[in-house]
Amino acid sequence: MKALALSAILFAAAGPALAGTIVVTDAWSPAAPPAAPIHAAFLTLTNRGDQTRALIAVSAAGYAMAHMHESRMSGGVMTMTAVHQLDVPAGATITFQPGGLHVMLMSPQGTRKPGDLVSLSLEFANGETVPVTATVHKAKMHTAHGGS
Repeated sequence: MKALALSAILFAAAGPALAGTIVVTDAWSPAAPPAAPIHAAFLTLTNRGDQTRALIAVSAAGYAMAHMHESRMSGGVMTMTAVHQLDVPAGATITFQPGGLHVMLMSPQGTRKPGDLVSLSLEFANGETVPVTATVHKAKMHTAHGGS
């Protein structure tokens, strides 16, 4: 019976986060060195509704702060800018990925190793909050190609 309950919990953690018309999939965080003061999280966000949704904040359990940022190559130099609001048009999918949009996780309370889970909370302008579970993986190599 305990194994069945544990399986249900693990399946729920690995599945998509759903709230209203917002669906979050593929949430992950790369493992970081033990002394790293900043981690990151990535995910895919889909708006299945018929209205634009505005993502205005993100928080993460076990971190002092979390913010949305976007990295861009400009004149041969990688720059990073804070994103205070991310509009997700109706029917659109936006991918947070290395080299593009991402969630900066600052001042971790402890280390994260592959297999650990990071609890995120996405806050939308309409007051809706979407809980997301990101799995820590060994660092992956991705090619940035935009986020929509």
